[in-house]
Amino acid sequence: MIPTSEPSRDDPARASELDAVVTVAPTPSPGSRQPRRRNSLLRAKRPARERQKKARLELLHSMTKEERREFLIQETAEKEEALQRLQRAAAADSSSQRIAIDLSFDSIMNDKEIRSLANQLKLSYGSIKQMPEPFQLVFCNPSEELEHSLERFGASNWFIQWRRGAVSVAKHFSPEELVYLSPDSPNVLEQMDPTKIYVIGGIVDKSRKKGASLNAATEAGITTVRLPIQEHFTERLDHILNVNTVVDVLINFRELGDWPRALDIALPQRKRSNIGRKAIRRRQKQQMLQTTCAETQSKGSACNVKQHLPNFDSTELPESELSPIEDLSLWLDRD
Repeated sequence: MIPTSEPSRDDPARASELDAVVTVAPTPSPGSRQPRRRNSLLRAKRPARERQKKARLELLHSMTKEERREFLIQETAEKEEALQRLQRAAAADSSSQRIAIDLSFDSIMNDKEIRSLANQLKLSYGSIKQMPEPFQLVFCNPSEELEHSLERFGASNWFIQWRRGAVSVAKHFSPEELVYLSPDSPNVLEQMDPTKIYVIGGIVDKSRKKGASLNAATEAGITTVRLPIQEHFTERLDHILNVNTVVDVLINFRELGDWPRALDIALPQRKRSNIGRKAIRRRQKQQMLQTTCAETQSKGSACNVKQHLPNFDSTELPESELSPIEDLSLWLDRD
């Protein structure tokens, strides 16, 4: 249950309870210190949530007792207010923008991908919790395995809508009010309609199941659109995003009303770059081979590019792309 009243600042019992949150960890004696480990590796693996907790405790330790008390009371009130906003957004009669996640793709995912999807759904809910006017989040047709995985994060206590027991999201809503976001759609999303329900396919595309969400939407008679990534990141070959990244893009567009800024903020570094990681590696390999050939030719020998790539198979690249060997040959011809 969510408290409806703000905690009193004059309540000594509440204040003492809040003060008890801050505890100073004892400093280990020199003799009890653990052997030095690879701190950089540990920091890299430490979850962001743990780093946030540490930063919060450091901030609290830097405050006076009164400042700490005021900070904790305000923090508690803000959390309660945020939960109340979520509760209002999740109500059946809410007028909030609705975002539905189609979770009926378990049959084409393995156990690891289902666990990854559960984590993405947790991140999506976390982003929506921070909104001043939260979306209404709807989970459609989750499997028992996915729900079990979600329960690790306490999903049964989330303020969201659940729709179960159907093979398609169109069984829960009228197809006319649904808009399915699919990276394979030929249509581009330009504006968000508050009367529509935007559906995101709950698929972890480790094996690139191309067209799965588009086919599901087409079979159900649902309009499809895609995010305008290709229009603003023209050199990107891969426009597949995690569920939580799509939610973040929609949140940013809702707040900013500007696709370039919304995409630039929400997309991870590997997606924001105008040149993907594969293209970067390919160009680095081209530059390395060009340097090698130039050195070989300076010694009066002929340059055989293929001998420097004994394990390279050009058939691995899409037909629309030149292999590093073919691309380098063009460079050498121009010289």
